[in-house]
Amino acid sequence: SPLPSDLHKECLSLFEKNMAELYRNSSWGLNLDEKNEEFKHKDARFLVVTEETNRVLAFSHFRFEPDDEYKPLEEIMYIYEVQVDEHARRVGMGRRLMSIMELIAMRLQMRRVVLTVFKSNISAMNFYLKTMKYSVDATSPSQHEGEQNNSADYEILSKITWNGIT
Repeated sequence: SPLPSDLHKECLSLFEKNMAELYRNSSWGLNLDEKNEEFKHKDARFLVVTEETNRVLAFSHFRFEPDDEYKPLEEIMYIYEVQVDEHARRVGMGRRLMSIMELIAMRLQMRRVVLTVFKSNISAMNFYLKTMKYSVDATSPSQHEGEQNNSADYEILSKITWNGIT
């Protein structure tokens, strides 16, 4: 569901501040119009942390989606963004956002939480792999042979959140 326009603008601005250089240096390139549309998608969901002044300190952008566009086997939570303002880092906010999203996924019986991280974003890779205990997903390019897969500049990570037993 769409964000109010002031929050939308602030979240997009935080995304640009944190990610513009990484995107520009990636095979994807930076396309803020595309990211803007992604934020407006009818299935987009957000968790937003603000100060008393309503300044955005952090946000997560996620959707509930099938795991495969062509042969879906399960519903997953796909995290598009977790962004934390530089002044709010190293105080557990990213961990808290991720924990809340994992709890939501468990509650809704989503089997996995899935996200994409640029390999060049070493701090994010360490955060997800070491702190949050995610692993490289079977769908990640690095898990498949071929030049295109070996040269991919990102990894798809995931964590099982529900075992299917009720």
